[in-house]
Amino acid sequence: MALEEDRNDSSPERYQLRLAGAGATVVAVSFMWLVSAFVPSIPFAPAAVADLIVRATPGDAATFLIDALDHWALRLLSVGVLLGTVALGAELLRRTADGDRIRPSLAAAPLALVAVLVSVSAPSVATNVAATIVLAALSGLVYVGAARSIYGSSTTAPDRGRRRALRLGLGGAVTVSLAGGAIGWFARSFAGPSRSVRLVPPAPPAQIPEREPFPDIDGLSPEVTSARDHYVVDINLVSPSVEASDWTLEVRGEVYSPMQLTFGELQQRFPVVEEYSTLSCVSNEVGGGLVGNSAWGGVRLADVLDVAGVREGAVDVIFHAADGYSDSISLEVAKDPHVILAVSQNGRPLLQDHGFPCRVRVPSIYGMKNVKWLESIEVVNSDYAGYWQTRGWSDEAVVKTESRIDVAGVAEDAQVGEATWIAGVAWAGDRGISKVEVTVDDGRTWSEAMLKDPIGPLTWRLWAYRWTPQTRGTVTVACRATDGNGDRQTAKYTDPHPDGASGYHRRDVNVA
Repeated sequence: MALEEDRNDSSPERYQLRLAGAGATVVAVSFMWLVSAFVPSIPFAPAAVADLIVRATPGDAATFLIDALDHWALRLLSVGVLLGTVALGAELLRRTADGDRIRPSLAAAPLALVAVLVSVSAPSVATNVAATIVLAALSGLVYVGAARSIYGSSTTAPDRGRRRALRLGLGGAVTVSLAGGAIGWFARSFAGPSRSVRLVPPAPPAQIPEREPFPDIDGLSPEVTSARDHYVVDINLVSPSVEASDWTLEVRGEVYSPMQLTFGELQQRFPVVEEYSTLSCVSNEVGGGLVGNSAWGGVRLADVLDVAGVREGAVDVIFHAADGYSDSISLEVAKDPHVILAVSQNGRPLLQDHGFPCRVRVPSIYGMKNVKWLESIEVVNSDYAGYWQTRGWSDEAVVKTESRIDVAGVAEDAQVGEATWIAGVAWAGDRGISKVEVTVDDGRTWSEAMLKDPIGPLTWRLWAYRWTPQTRGTVTVACRATDGNGDRQTAKYTDPHPDGASGYHRRDVNVA
């Protein structure tokens, strides 16, 4: 009996049923992607599934995947969910078939139900439940129509002509899906919230001071990182789309005067400030590029808390984001005047990926606590563990003293007896950089590099060392920084987890 069942299950008709189900699922998913691209408030169901998996993943497992796969972990999860969705749709059509007659309505119902459940559970659709249900129903109808057009509903087994039609239909489904996916991708790229908002000018605006000349070196990072070039790391497959016109910032918890502030009120009620500061990601590897330096404008968190009136016994300040993410800083850190609720980057409204319309900016702490898409601030009288802290990452998350080599000779080549540049950047949160040293002999001797005066006390510093190689061969160059407190960067190599990577950045130069 089992052998007969296996034979039937692998028959051409079963194969064609699965093929038709897969094609129909691809078309339906493409339709969902297209709708969510043009209506960002309606989530893409497979993305919502992936987000739920990410948020439900135990800390040890999440940390292992991040350490092993870096930022590919989320991308691979997304691909896996999409492939799983297609496989589920294919199997559902096969399982619900009555003899040789397909029943796509039965197959589509579970897919639509999953879409509704995961979408409703997503934090960004609180006001879009009805639209999400309608989208799921329409996607089910698209699945039904695609399945029938690809497979048909005849009670007889497909003949050669039908098989040719099946292949043509499946090809058409794939073509439609690819076209829909391409349109959706472009729509996602150009859609998003309207950033045509009024920014209150800071008083005074951040200025780049006059300084001593510094060498112009090809390949050295610019002092100011553009918003487009600034790194982006978060737990979302698609960034939340929050309109400034509908946005309010709630201040609640252990305060005497809770507040609700619109985008305009936030800037009008409190002084607007702007300052250059460096932002770095806790998952940045030694020598990695997950760090940037920009001018951030907004209002001081301390000013907002002063008006709200913090009650005695308060411990932490929690930031809640539109995507459901949350993290906290201590009340002591929150009172630092350099901690701002940022609404601009380099003089322009924040980009969607950087947290438009408002985000937190804490210069002394890694980016995971610089919460984007901020919606509420909650003052609490106990220690709060955020998303990454429950997964084993540091709660203090103080930025370490780090340095990076951007330039090592000319494309890592040098000539004996000819001077060449070793250059890069160094940063240490709010402590500044006082010295950078370079070694070309495995640390036996160190030479001090020249430093460019920083734009401000919270920014990275550019450094450069003029080196003339004396012998041929492969030379390993390394750098180390000393912060403004006189503490030198550690040579001990550690992975990013749990509190940021450490160790000297090294690069090989081929000397001819």
